[in-house]
Amino acid sequence: MNGAVECDRPAVEDPEAAAREPPVTIRGPNVRFAAVSLSLDGKVAVVTGAERPLAAGLAEALRVAGASVAEVSSDELVVRTSAEAAFTAAAATLGGPVEIVVHAAIPEIAFEAIDFDQVDDARWEAVWEATMGAAIHVLQLGFEQMRGRGGRFVFVTPTVSMSGAARLVPYTTAVEGIRLLAKSAARQWGPDAITVNCLAPAPEHVPIGVASIDVSLAPPALGGPGDALLDLGPVAVFLAGDASHALTGATLCADGGVWMAP
Repeated sequence: MNGAVECDRPAVEDPEAAAREPPVTIRGPNVRFAAVSLSLDGKVAVVTGAERPLAAGLAEALRVAGASVAEVSSDELVVRTSAEAAFTAAAATLGGPVEIVVHAAIPEIAFEAIDFDQVDDARWEAVWEATMGAAIHVLQLGFEQMRGRGGRFVFVTPTVSMSGAARLVPYTTAVEGIRLLAKSAARQWGPDAITVNCLAPAPEHVPIGVASIDVSLAPPALGGPGDALLDLGPVAVFLAGDASHALTGATLCADGGVWMAP
């Protein structure tokens, strides 16, 4: 074909079957490479915070793509010893070291709205300190199992961390702190073939009572925040798989087209 790109394999209508197909070889006049499969077959993953619908949908998406998934609750990450036990159990139960971590856990108290001038030290520690501590536990424990093998971290950071939200200062500050933590970890562990990225859903996906239109001048370009499994799930699968190997330290906004900043 004159300048066109050709595929050795026809399109597959069944998305679950497509995820398990072998890589497509793409040819063009100046192109010859094997496209990386989106399948997660044989991968061991940990998804945190899966007691809530958002993380549960992402966990199911990883399973559909072929990964073996262990779910870790937010409460298990507060203390280092219990977090370590959860990661050890995941590897033992699923038959291999953890290669994918999707971190969506947030302390329940973080979702409670409170006037900024009423935030005391106890509230700040319960939200900011606990959120950052859990993220550090997840990074360190995941790295221990990924070292020498490579791996993927995906942090779920709703877009309100970038826009801000009234009466949610501890929460939005903590989530934005995670985004900065992810960037630094990405630079630290890039040579180890470990990527660290963020997936930013719309605020409707977390129980904070904030709609996208509340923090935006325009409604979602795609009509809404999307579904955790069907719309956010494929993005999580991409970030968790080999196809995202050249992407790290990035935030992908999958909020239906509200937050369009780089």
